Amino acid sequence: MKEVNGEQCLARCTIFRWCQRYEARRVNIKDLPHPVQAHVVTNSATSSAVDELIRQNRRITTREIAVELSISKGTVHHIIHKKLGYGKVCAQWVPKHLSENQKTARWEPDPSAT
Repeated sequence: MKEVNGEQCLARCTIFRWCQRYEARRVNIKDLPHPVQAHVVTNSATSSAVDELIRQNRRITTREIAVELSISKGTVHHIIHKKLGYGKVCAQWVPKHLSENQKTARWEPDPSAT
């Protein structure tokens, strides 16, 4: 087939796979739906424990948190980024969105600086 079609030719294994699917009565050319990733289920106790660890040490890593709480790194990542809204800035965990009180505190001069 490569002699006739050149480099545009399909691989033999692809053709065999298509034949197997056709013989198995699958005539739809679209992909079958893929299994969806399981939702990460976290309770408030786990989220608050992660938040407490971050507040104690802003330079803690997700791996250290996962080992400390005996949960997966993916779950820790989900809690930190999706539930708590933290992001890494200069190797420290900081909230992505500031509350109104935090915003005004940033604009007011520090009384101890004068």
